[in-house]
Amino acid sequence: FYLSLVFTLCCLTIHPPTHIMRLLTHNVLRNNTKAANGSNTPLRITATEVRVDEPTSNNDPDAERREVEFAKNMLPALNWDTLIEGAKSMGLDSLPPSVTPELANDEGFLRALYHVLMDVHLVNGMLTCT
Repeated sequence: FYLSLVFTLCCLTIHPPTHIMRLLTHNVLRNNTKAANGSNTPLRITATEVRVDEPTSNNDPDAERREVEFAKNMLPALNWDTLIEGAKSMGLDSLPPSVTPELANDEGFLRALYHVLMDVHLVNGMLTCT
């Protein structure tokens, strides 16, 4: 998908209605300005409008399996602390503080993680360097 960002002094503005950002996208964005001095810190979300879509895989075993596999394969690549921070700034506080091996294999948790990564969208707001 396409994400249009307007740069203003290390501040990114998400403009609605066609430009949205998923938490998965936010998880890979980092402050790479000179001022960050290589710290690779995540961007802070200031959300003014968030959209949460309903899961589309309800009662479709193949779609549910794909979601679980996607979430399971994404877990090693995610910065969990950044995901928790981003989710909280968008009004979600249901993520656990860490992922245990049991959770990493729990289908219910993986479907919920997929929902957070793919169905929660920042529609309007700002990303700011920390």
